[in-house]
Amino acid sequence: MELPMKSRSFSLTSHQLKALTHLACTLLGFERTVMELVTNLTFIDCTGETPSVKGILKRNRADLDMTPDYKKSTAETLIHTPEAQVLEFDWRSAFKGLVPHMAHCVKVVLDEVCFRSLKQEEELYSSGHTSIPLNRTRGHTAIPAGNTHLREDSFYTYSERETPMMTAKFCGAIMTEMDALLPLAAACRDSSLLEVRSSFVEACSRAVFALLGRLQERALEVPSSAPLRNLPALLATCIYVQQRLEHYHARLKDSNSTAAKVPLTLLPIQKYKETAEAFREQLTSYCIQICSTCIFQDAESHHWADPQPFYEGERCSFSVQMWFYFLCGLRSDLWVILPAEMAKEVLGQVLSETLQLLVQRYARARPSYKRHLQIRCDITAVLLYVEQLMWSVCKSPEALWRSNPSSAIAIIAGGSDWPYQIHSLCEQLLTVLVIVTAPLSLLYRMLMNNPGKESKPQHDSPVVLWLNAINPDLFTEQTIRDGLVGQTASLCQLRLLTSDPGHNPRLLLRMLLYRDCHLPTILLENSYICQENSLEMSTDSCKAGDDFIIALFKLFSCLNNVPKALTQSLQPYLERSRMWEHLYTLADTSRAVPVVISCVRAIVTKSIHSILIHLVSMVIGWQATEEPSGALFKQNVPESILAKIPKEWNYTPLEARGKETATKTVISVTIQALSLIFTNLPLAVASIPLPIRYLFQVAEKHLSQHARQLRLMGLLLWALLGCLIQGLEDPDTLEEISGLALTRGAKEPLSLLAECLQATMGIQQKGVPKPTVHKVLQTLEEKRPKWTNMQLQKARKLCSDSVSERGKESGVAELTEQKIGLMLLEVCHKAGGSDYLRQIYHIIQGNEELLSNLSGCTNSPSNPPHVVNFDLGSESRMDPDCFNPLHQFDHVGKKMLDQSAVVDWAWDWPKVLPAYQGMSQITFKTLLAN
Repeated sequence: MELPMKSRSFSLTSHQLKALTHLACTLLGFERTVMELVTNLTFIDCTGETPSVKGILKRNRADLDMTPDYKKSTAETLIHTPEAQVLEFDWRSAFKGLVPHMAHCVKVVLDEVCFRSLKQEEELYSSGHTSIPLNRTRGHTAIPAGNTHLREDSFYTYSERETPMMTAKFCGAIMTEMDALLPLAAACRDSSLLEVRSSFVEACSRAVFALLGRLQERALEVPSSAPLRNLPALLATCIYVQQRLEHYHARLKDSNSTAAKVPLTLLPIQKYKETAEAFREQLTSYCIQICSTCIFQDAESHHWADPQPFYEGERCSFSVQMWFYFLCGLRSDLWVILPAEMAKEVLGQVLSETLQLLVQRYARARPSYKRHLQIRCDITAVLLYVEQLMWSVCKSPEALWRSNPSSAIAIIAGGSDWPYQIHSLCEQLLTVLVIVTAPLSLLYRMLMNNPGKESKPQHDSPVVLWLNAINPDLFTEQTIRDGLVGQTASLCQLRLLTSDPGHNPRLLLRMLLYRDCHLPTILLENSYICQENSLEMSTDSCKAGDDFIIALFKLFSCLNNVPKALTQSLQPYLERSRMWEHLYTLADTSRAVPVVISCVRAIVTKSIHSILIHLVSMVIGWQATEEPSGALFKQNVPESILAKIPKEWNYTPLEARGKETATKTVISVTIQALSLIFTNLPLAVASIPLPIRYLFQVAEKHLSQHARQLRLMGLLLWALLGCLIQGLEDPDTLEEISGLALTRGAKEPLSLLAECLQATMGIQQKGVPKPTVHKVLQTLEEKRPKWTNMQLQKARKLCSDSVSERGKESGVAELTEQKIGLMLLEVCHKAGGSDYLRQIYHIIQGNEELLSNLSGCTNSPSNPPHVVNFDLGSESRMDPDCFNPLHQFDHVGKKMLDQSAVVDWAWDWPKVLPAYQGMSQITFKTLLAN
């Protein structure tokens, strides 16, 4: 069949190539699934024998050339275990006949897409549209259902915060086509298929080199003929292509010597890294140059020798105001384009280096008597502006209020810590303000009280004084001295979270757990869920509220390190909706229950699935062995014959004998099943997450009316056994989870088992109690006296002890960065964990004004909302940091800047001056001379 195929000459269409790629992607998914299943099977050993894989297996080719060596010692044989069998797949051979056509088509498709995209971009740019059109990257948008294979085929090595949010539109078309063809190249790893992989690598190399040339060309046109906003877009595009190329390299890199012949070095990863660094340097340098050569060049504002006050002493310098205006616009551009971490770094660098220029300017200024108040006003405005921007630069609350002296060593070694440098520069500015503009009488008094004393350099102290001086309401003296605690810490965490360019999962998790889950608690307390006189809510609002509760439940239920968090976060909801009674009747599925109860029921039911599966298998196995013998008793002896048998013979009919034997067998099987249940009960409890166990432990204290029923086993075991009974009584559920069909003969023993469990729990049975139930329990007690109660006590002890031990550990230990990181890793490894965090983040972001007001923020709006809005929908701020030039011109954050208030700023000199008593005499004399 190969000869006619080789003689044929045809070209694949783009549509056919996409169909082949989709087929290869599907087969790769099947292959991965089979490999995972086989791997799992090799680790399961139920019989104690050596695990093995059965199926279409081939021995490793290397094993065929090996000859056994029986002279090896026993120890050596144990150390060098035989090599495992290798699972091989032959589906790739189906592509061999199409190799030349696929290789050619891959080149044609990629070259055509690259040429078309670059040509369209050139035409658009030539027509006068110099601003680069942008597209959101796939990491920041939902993947359509039809392209789910792209998500499955991608193994991202970069987090969302390291991935650009937007890239150039013409780049997106090229990279999308490459991503679509990557599975085909990855599938072609056999020697006969390597031509396709090589073609893909070569075509990618040509396309990304052409793309790199266009990016560099557009960067050279900033600022002469293109706007500054193009630089962040070009930088983000360069980073995105570099990350995708690294992903391609990782996917196509193969240890197989044959596949290693593909020249992956053609992918210009290093070139893109260097170009990204160059673009970043160009961006920061240009921004600093704009400030130094344009914005700061305001002769009227800095005519210090002028005997007249600046603008009659009614405002700060225009250059200072425009500097902040420029930085706000830059922040807006960086926030929506660059990766979150890089955006903060770039803003921090520009802020730090331009602030340094201002420090130098005001430290050298020699103002006239009428102009020294302008220096005070300017520095006050600068500190107000920097305090506003620091929320966007800092990554943690500690970086905001505390200057780390060890950062100086890192900076000397070539590193960068922009918050530390900004703190240092602001302290220098405050020093200039104090010495140059403070009343001379107070300065004289300070010198006379401490003549000639000089303490250690001020910058060695970790205490940040300027924040307390400029915002004493938030950064009180106690906060600066002892750190952020209580309500202040909550407010600072909220501002840091909402000032960040994107979703910061580490800070969010820390904030959710802080102060015994204070934030989720106030969200629920101030929502319609817990309002006494809540208005009639729409269906969408109720669904959004339920979704938020589910997100909280899913998040906290997997945090075994903080078992109390789930109950603490949902406390208002649990008490308001009287959830405790629902937990007592957890097994009752006949009535509607709140969403959190459905979530708890799902977890408890999942923990008993393995027990139910074993019980079904046991009963079906028993039925299979008993049915043949039961067939002997199907022939009934006629009554006329039985009447003539003498009574002295004590003859028992076969039918009665069969029924008696069957009853004994049923009792025996039921006892075995009960033994299985109570043996595995502690394991079932152990499989339930600790937060769920703690929830039941707290709920039990609220159910004093059921104390008699719960005295023996506790609420969790009561609910667990109740769900087990409900499962045994539901044949459809049993068939679904076990995959086995249940006959009437199998259902009866399972029903009897459920009745025995009810009797064990002390539940009153409907109708007349069956003697068989009593017989089963009596026989089990005779065989194993008090064993059932011992197992129940063992399982109950496991419920309480494990929770209390972990609770003590989590209560004493602080939530360090390392612990938060480990918990975040645990959350993100759970299915949907990252999505639940993002959902909670958007709720917090959409209700920022209400939360700020509840946290005691003095800058909150005058009329904040009164109820938490879970249904953000179209009201959700897709771009919260959108730059509004008219609004931003005279605002600091959300508060309007009152120039007269800045001029008349009430500096508390008696409190500020003592901090500078030990300053360097040289610095003091130099500034005083000015």
